[in-house]
Amino acid sequence: MVENPKTTSVNTYELYYGARNSANPERSLSEVNSLLKSIDIIGFDNRAAQKAGQIQTELMRIGRPVNILDTLIAGIVKTNNEELLTRDINHFSRIKGLRCRSW
Repeated sequence: MVENPKTTSVNTYELYYGARNSANPERSLSEVNSLLKSIDIIGFDNRAAQKAGQIQTELMRIGRPVNILDTLIAGIVKTNNEELLTRDINHFSRIKGLRCRSW
């Protein structure tokens, strides 16, 4: 169990997008709204934008870019000194200095 779980504004977008495209959007939107009421949401601000730009540039230079939304998430997580919980540990492990672990 994670103490004080948080999510990012980018993950919030992903949740709403997924809910609206689900087989039962009304139920899914209700579940998303319920979840988001129970956790803090960390926003994408100028510092996160700068960090995300740096991350994507570094990954492009080594020929190992990640999905742009994942870059934005990493920028938010790094600038807020948080740890990322992900099912795609191999993907996010490309990002230097990002604290992440699998769940």
